[in-house]
Amino acid sequence: MKTTLITLMALVIAISGLPQNSIPNGDFENWNSEYSIDSWDGLNYDGSIFNFHTFSRTDDAHSGNYAAQIETISQSMLGTLPGIAFTGSIDFDAATYEYSFSLGIAVEGRPSAIKGFYKYLPVSGDSMAIVVGLFKWDEASQDLDSIGGGLFYTGNTVTEYSGFTLPLEYFNQTDQADTMYIMMFSSLDAYHAGSVLKIDDLQLEYGTFGINDPVRSPGILLFPNPATDFIEINSNIPIGNASLIVTDVLGQEIFRRKFNGNCQISLPRKMSNGIYIASIVADGLMVKAMKFYVERF
Repeated sequence: MKTTLITLMALVIAISGLPQNSIPNGDFENWNSEYSIDSWDGLNYDGSIFNFHTFSRTDDAHSGNYAAQIETISQSMLGTLPGIAFTGSIDFDAATYEYSFSLGIAVEGRPSAIKGFYKYLPVSGDSMAIVVGLFKWDEASQDLDSIGGGLFYTGNTVTEYSGFTLPLEYFNQTDQADTMYIMMFSSLDAYHAGSVLKIDDLQLEYGTFGINDPVRSPGILLFPNPATDFIEINSNIPIGNASLIVTDVLGQEIFRRKFNGNCQISLPRKMSNGIYIASIVADGLMVKAMKFYVERF
């Protein structure tokens, strides 16, 4: 089932709604039922043979009456399922165990960060993550172009609601976003039933963060670009006990490596030609995100 869940991340992104500067139902107050809220969905299923819910309403809220709960669960027929929640909707085919997603929500301009509050109770070393993708519509290709994104992740236990800021990085200084997705995970890589992530009061922030911010974009270089078999990380500031997390442009994690200081990291052979995002994370906070290309002949 884990392979199926990784395959699930071959995502179909759709543009919907009018441009806006807020996150729909970001306060998680207006639920249709315990497992349903407009503009959000999760790895949930109700069927005649089996059912499961990894995304639900909780009254353990930071403010108001409700928050969102994302929980890794054990299902008798399918095994351990990671908690997943995201903007948009999901369709699940019980006959084939295949998923298709519509993740996009409308957004305007260049938001600088997403802020919110979270609790996290991991089991057996699990880590949580919030992944954001930013896109703009390309008339020539009739498709969405990735223009940036961000990542917040940690394996630390957080028993009281704590604020977080997820900086959004852009690949250049001009592109304006019209579509965004947010994905939230209670488990990454290894799935352990009982890991619970609670999220409340998400909001967009517009300001001066991003590609020009000297604090959030320190002097870290990644090369060669395009890469073939390896990438090197070179920094003019000290980096210790950090992790490199490489994802595709839709947020699917390809691999991660721990490192200290400047280093060379081999690229897995499974990486095909294309665009990838390299995020450097230290102490649960993203230090910098960089776009790079893989070209293998």
